Amino acid sequence: MKYYTLCPEVAGEVGRNSVVDVTVRPPVYEYLHYDFVNWLVDELLEAAAAFIVTEGMAKRLNQANLSGYNLDDVEVILSPEDEELIGQGQLPKFLWLRITGMAESDDFGLSSESDLVVSERALQVLCEGHIENCLLNEI
Repeated sequence: MKYYTLCPEVAGEVGRNSVVDVTVRPPVYEYLHYDFVNWLVDELLEAAAAFIVTEGMAKRLNQANLSGYNLDDVEVILSPEDEELIGQGQLPKFLWLRITGMAESDDFGLSSESDLVVSERALQVLCEGHIENCLLNEI
């Protein structure tokens, strides 16, 4: 099976309410707070090796029975600029895509450099959604 490293859109940053251990690689998050700064509408986003997906993308991932991830709540805050661009109440619900798998073994994993590694199966499901600003490389 083929595997790919993904560099998703970075639409913001890890917020101040996040609880993260940055003394290990990749960092270990206990709680994720994502501050949007400039969202280009991709359904898979990253900030400092933390990943979030839209609720629609999460449903597609679950339906495909992929391995190596869990979904959890994420605290999301919009910048005033994004509020103006997106409009009130039009931001989709996002979920935290917690990566639990082993890179090049499960469908989702993290490399030692904290890169997101996905299987060909996972990539096909992700491409069903909007990931136009995501860079990918075959391993």
